[in-house]
This record gives sequence, C-alpha cells and structure tokens, in this order.
Amino acid sequence: MLTCKDVSDMASDYMDGPTTLLQRANFRLHLLMCVLCRRYFRQLKLASGVMGKFELPAEPGDEETDALVSKLN
Repeated sequence: MLTCKDVSDMASDYMDGPTTLLQRANFRLHLLMCVLCRRYFRQLKLASGVMGKFELPAEPGDEETDALVSKLN
C-alpha cells in the first residue's frame, strides 16, 4: 500500500505516464481512500493545466542582447 508521501513523490510521473500498471493501480487505490491525496492530486492537475497555457518568452536575438549589454556598460 502506498503512503501519502509515495503518492506525492510519484504524482508527476503518474500524470506523465512513465509508471507501471501496478504502480498506477496502487496510486488510484490510495486516491480512493485518502481525501487529502485526492485534493493534492486535483490541485496538481489544475496547476499543471494552468501552466500549460502559458507560453515561454522567446529568446532574445543577437541585436537585442547587444543593445542590452551596451546599455549596461
């Protein structure tokens, strides 16, 4: 039986998929029995979904980098 710490440690792996069928079954069984871990996992999924909607800023080009360096000097 997984502990709450086990569930929190493997929650990201569970969402990303690199877990065995037995690990996934044990994870889901623990969630069925533990309201705190259910809440934690629901919040983790929500946060992951929100973060997935943000775009990373583009890397600055050489001209922008040179302009910034010249301003700092």
